[in-house]
Amino acid sequence: MAGMPTWTVLGGGYQSYLKGDYEAAYTEWLPLAELGDAEAQYNLGVLYDEGAGVKQDLRCAADWYRQAAEQGFVDAQTNLGMMYYHGQGVPCDYQEAASWFRLAADQGDSEATSCLEQATRKLATEAPQAGT
Repeated sequence: MAGMPTWTVLGGGYQSYLKGDYEAAYTEWLPLAELGDAEAQYNLGVLYDEGAGVKQDLRCAADWYRQAAEQGFVDAQTNLGMMYYHGQGVPCDYQEAASWFRLAADQGDSEATSCLEQATRKLATEAPQAGT
Protein backbone atom coordinates (compact mmCIF):
# COMPACT_ATOMS: atom_id res chain seq x y z
CA MET A 1 0.00 0.00 0.00
CA ALA A 2 1.02 3.59 -0.48
CA GLY A 3 3.41 5.16 2.01
CA MET A 4 3.07 7.96 4.51
CA PRO A 5 2.45 11.38 2.90
CA THR A 6 4.80 14.33 3.12
CA TRP A 7 2.99 17.32 4.69
CA THR A 8 3.48 15.92 8.16
CA VAL A 9 7.27 15.56 7.80
CA LEU A 10 7.71 18.66 9.94
CA GLY A 11 4.86 17.73 12.28
CA GLY A 12 5.23 15.75 15.45
CA GLY A 13 2.86 13.03 14.25
CA TYR A 14 5.10 12.03 11.39
CA GLN A 15 8.27 12.35 13.45
CA SER A 16 6.66 10.16 16.12
CA TYR A 17 5.65 7.66 13.43
CA LEU A 18 9.23 7.48 12.13
CA LYS A 19 10.53 6.89 15.67
CA GLY A 20 8.01 4.11 16.19
CA ASP A 21 6.00 6.11 18.73
CA TYR A 22 2.71 5.27 17.06
CA GLU A 23 0.62 6.21 20.08
CA ALA A 24 1.95 9.79 19.94
CA ALA A 25 1.30 9.92 16.19
CA TYR A 26 -2.25 8.72 16.77
CA THR A 27 -2.79 11.34 19.48
CA GLU A 28 -1.68 14.13 17.14
CA TRP A 29 -3.60 12.94 14.08
CA LEU A 30 -6.93 11.98 15.66
CA PRO A 31 -8.20 15.52 16.38
CA LEU A 32 -7.16 16.65 12.91
CA ALA A 33 -8.87 13.66 11.31
CA GLU A 34 -12.04 14.29 13.27
CA LEU A 35 -12.02 17.87 11.94
CA GLY A 36 -11.96 16.47 8.40
CA ASP A 37 -8.27 16.71 7.54
CA ALA A 38 -7.83 14.19 4.71
CA GLU A 39 -4.16 13.55 5.32
CA ALA A 40 -4.68 12.90 9.03
CA GLN A 41 -7.57 10.57 8.12
CA TYR A 42 -5.28 8.71 5.74
CA ASN A 43 -2.56 8.51 8.40
CA LEU A 44 -5.00 6.97 10.89
CA GLY A 45 -6.00 4.51 8.18
CA VAL A 46 -2.36 3.49 7.89
CA LEU A 47 -2.06 3.02 11.67
CA TYR A 48 -5.15 0.80 11.79
CA ASP A 49 -4.09 -1.02 8.62
CA GLU A 50 -0.67 -1.83 10.09
CA GLY A 51 -1.80 -2.24 13.70
CA ALA A 52 0.75 0.41 14.65
CA GLY A 53 -0.04 1.93 18.05
CA VAL A 54 -3.59 0.65 17.83
CA LYS A 55 -5.12 -2.79 17.58
CA GLN A 56 -5.13 -3.74 13.91
CA ASP A 57 -8.62 -3.13 12.60
CA LEU A 58 -8.98 -3.35 8.84
CA ARG A 59 -12.59 -2.21 8.92
CA CYS A 60 -11.60 0.92 10.81
CA ALA A 61 -8.67 1.43 8.41
CA ALA A 62 -11.07 1.24 5.47
CA ASP A 63 -13.38 3.78 7.15
CA TRP A 64 -10.55 6.28 7.62
CA TYR A 65 -9.23 5.66 4.09
CA ARG A 66 -12.74 6.20 2.71
CA GLN A 67 -13.08 9.57 4.45
CA ALA A 68 -9.79 10.74 2.98
CA ALA A 69 -10.44 9.12 -0.42
CA GLU A 70 -13.78 10.86 -0.78
CA GLN A 71 -11.89 14.15 -0.43
CA GLY A 72 -9.63 13.16 -3.32
CA PHE A 73 -6.61 12.05 -1.27
CA VAL A 74 -4.82 9.89 -3.81
CA ASP A 75 -2.96 7.51 -1.46
CA ALA A 76 -6.20 6.83 0.40
CA GLN A 77 -7.95 6.06 -2.89
CA THR A 78 -5.24 3.57 -3.80
CA ASN A 79 -5.26 1.93 -0.36
CA LEU A 80 -9.04 1.71 -0.27
CA GLY A 81 -8.97 0.13 -3.72
CA MET A 82 -6.46 -2.42 -2.42
CA MET A 83 -8.73 -3.24 0.49
CA TYR A 84 -11.66 -3.89 -1.86
CA TYR A 85 -9.44 -5.87 -4.22
CA HIS A 86 -8.28 -8.18 -1.41
CA GLY A 87 -11.46 -8.09 0.68
CA GLN A 88 -9.67 -6.65 3.71
CA GLY A 89 -11.98 -4.78 6.07
CA VAL A 90 -14.57 -4.57 3.31
CA PRO A 91 -16.13 -7.20 1.05
CA CYS A 92 -14.03 -8.27 -1.93
CA ASP A 93 -15.39 -6.21 -4.81
CA TYR A 94 -13.30 -5.80 -7.96
CA GLN A 95 -15.69 -3.23 -9.43
CA GLU A 96 -15.42 -1.03 -6.33
CA ALA A 97 -11.65 -1.55 -6.27
CA ALA A 98 -11.41 -0.50 -9.92
CA SER A 99 -13.44 2.64 -9.20
CA TRP A 100 -11.04 3.76 -6.48
CA PHE A 101 -7.98 2.79 -8.52
CA ARG A 102 -9.32 4.77 -11.47
CA LEU A 103 -9.70 7.91 -9.35
CA ALA A 104 -6.14 7.59 -8.09
CA ALA A 105 -4.77 6.68 -11.53
CA ASP A 106 -6.44 9.77 -12.97
CA GLN A 107 -4.34 11.79 -10.51
CA GLY A 108 -1.17 10.14 -11.82
CA ASP A 109 -0.66 7.41 -9.23
CA SER A 110 1.37 4.72 -11.03
CA GLU A 111 0.62 2.05 -8.41
CA ALA A 112 -3.10 2.68 -8.88
CA THR A 113 -2.69 2.43 -12.67
CA SER A 114 -1.11 -1.00 -12.31
CA CYS A 115 -3.75 -2.10 -9.81
CA LEU A 116 -6.51 -0.83 -12.10
CA GLU A 117 -5.18 -3.07 -14.88
CA GLN A 118 -5.24 -6.08 -12.52
CA ALA A 119 -8.76 -5.30 -11.32
CA THR A 120 -9.95 -4.85 -14.89
CA ARG A 121 -8.52 -8.27 -15.82
CA LYS A 122 -10.30 -9.83 -12.82
CA LEU A 123 -13.57 -8.22 -13.86
CA ALA A 124 -13.16 -9.50 -17.41
CA THR A 125 -12.63 -13.08 -16.23
CA GLU A 126 -15.68 -12.87 -13.96
CA ALA A 127 -17.99 -11.48 -16.65
CA PRO A 128 -20.66 -13.94 -17.80
CA GLN A 129 -19.80 -15.55 -21.10
CA ALA A 130 -22.11 -14.90 -24.03
CA GLY A 131 -24.61 -17.67 -24.58
CA THR A 132 -24.45 -19.06 -21.03
